[in-house]
Amino acid sequence: MGRMKGNSAARAYRDRVGAASWLGLVWYELLACWLAPLPGAAGFLLRRWLWRSGLFARCGRQPVFGRNVSLFHPGRMYLGERVAIDDDCRLDAERCERGEFVLDDDVIISRGSLLSAMHGHLKLGPRVSIGVNCLLYSAGGIDIGADTMLAANCYLGGGSYAVRGALDQPMAGQLLPGQGLVIGEDCWLGAGVTVIDGVSIGRGSVIAAGAVVIGDVEPYSVMAGVPARRVGYRASLES
Repeated sequence: MGRMKGNSAARAYRDRVGAASWLGLVWYELLACWLAPLPGAAGFLLRRWLWRSGLFARCGRQPVFGRNVSLFHPGRMYLGERVAIDDDCRLDAERCERGEFVLDDDVIISRGSLLSAMHGHLKLGPRVSIGVNCLLYSAGGIDIGADTMLAANCYLGGGSYAVRGALDQPMAGQLLPGQGLVIGEDCWLGAGVTVIDGVSIGRGSVIAAGAVVIGDVEPYSVMAGVPARRVGYRASLES
């Protein structure tokens, strides 16, 4: 019985990290685990070379991988050219299909951020910048357009529960289906912004620091507050 439990635990770990075979698990451990904390130029160069060629479904040229980056199911991830992932980040593609976790060209993921495709795809367009300690949880899909910037400590997505559901059952067992979250191109989210699942933010919008966005945002809006309300529109300097 103990042996069965051990095998079961090992198989669960293999499934969690995305290793298709036991040999694949050994390869994952060598590359993704043993190389992750390696410091200095040796760590930088080995991760660039071996991770790019040996872990991802697709990875463009000149990637940058910091120390202690955690990867779950990297074989489902597409990384574009010159993607940079800083120290202590976590990327998790367990619940999406191959190619549904996409970091396009010149995407930057800053230190300590977590990107999880827990119930849907996660796609970041070219030149998207994710600040320090941001959390992106895809409940029904997350799409972020080109050139959008997130400052530190932003929270996007997450699951929602049936607040008006059955009172004789824990809310944890009443998870509602995800609706998806879309942020258009050229948006700027200030520090500590929260955007809940189901929201669409139009192109060119600015969300002030600390705002909580619970409804759709028109293009080029300036939003602030809890919950976020429109306080103006962006305007050209020539207008």
